Amino acid sequence: MLILFQSFKQELQILTMNERTFYWNSPKELAQKVIKLDKIERRKFFQSLEMHDVPMGSLMGFTKIQIDDDGRVSFYCKPQEYHYNPVGSVHGGFAATLLDSCNGVTAQCNLDKGFISLTLDLKVNYLRPMTADTGEVVATGNITKSGRKVIFVSGELKDKNNKLLATATSTEIIIEV
Repeated sequence: MLILFQSFKQELQILTMNERTFYWNSPKELAQKVIKLDKIERRKFFQSLEMHDVPMGSLMGFTKIQIDDDGRVSFYCKPQEYHYNPVGSVHGGFAATLLDSCNGVTAQCNLDKGFISLTLDLKVNYLRPMTADTGEVVATGNITKSGRKVIFVSGELKDKNNKLLATATSTEIIIEV
């Protein structure tokens, strides 16, 4: 009986197995371009990026990036089953990745030629769970304070009904290259 159950269990796994394929372009050339762009040019550059040009965006399934005239950046994505944790909801890393991405690019879009920023720290507060039924979500970053060495950014992750799902604050260190 045990052998029969194990065989059935293996067949069930095969029947319910899902697969996802993604691709990306090498980010090295893009990084060299960003360094040479001023604030306005960076905003246009990031706005025009295809998701396969952003390896993490391609991996996570980001659908688009929007940047307003004030440099606030929004990343869009629809949670899928492949974002799930073992208990059947979207993994917290999904929200953290979206918020880190929008906060980081918000900082990048407010730097001039010869400077980049990197996330020094990220604090995420999870307010509501997400599932594949949540639909498209948007993470938007906003600069709280910008200094000579660091930029403080706050981000919000909201669903299609404008319900707040998570918030994040980050410190982005400014590096001259």
